[in-house]
Amino acid sequence: MDDQTAATYARLAERIVSLKMLPRTGWLQRGIPAAESVAEHSFGIAALALVLTAADASFNRERVLAMAVVHDLAEALLGDLPLSARRLIGESAKRDAERRAMAELCAALPGGDHLILLWEEYAAGATREARFVKALDRVETLVQALAYERAGNRSLDEFWMNASEGLTEFPHLAAFVAWLAAQRPI
Repeated sequence: MDDQTAATYARLAERIVSLKMLPRTGWLQRGIPAAESVAEHSFGIAALALVLTAADASFNRERVLAMAVVHDLAEALLGDLPLSARRLIGESAKRDAERRAMAELCAALPGGDHLILLWEEYAAGATREARFVKALDRVETLVQALAYERAGNRSLDEFWMNASEGLTEFPHLAAFVAWLAAQRPI
């Protein structure tokens, strides 16, 4: 590996490390004192993807896992935009900024175009695998919300509103979300 390629990888690695220290803004806004990081959230999605695709050969498991890992990579440059910000700037502006961030992060990498295409597939919900990862994004957030509620945190009802919305393609996830909701301590 030449120095330029090593430096390109190092820059991306530094950005990935920043995701470990970037708390998810939605939790901070609701008073969660030690909010999970974006990296912890992405790990949760990847772990759920690994487990939930183990018995379902209809998924391209490698693709699901790769999308789970890259789905929030753009936040290394943009930060974690909470729902309140996304409502104000619009989904299109957010998606365009994420697209530019992914290009800045990955375009110079050997194989970086593959990572950008994976993110594009995820962002567009273009395949069953992409829609599954989007669904897992919601499910993992609910798993975390339940953990915070069990620890005594309140004011998380909005995360549970319409919790199964958009999960009709994956009835097993909808059933899991219903089960999670039934476990709530409040």
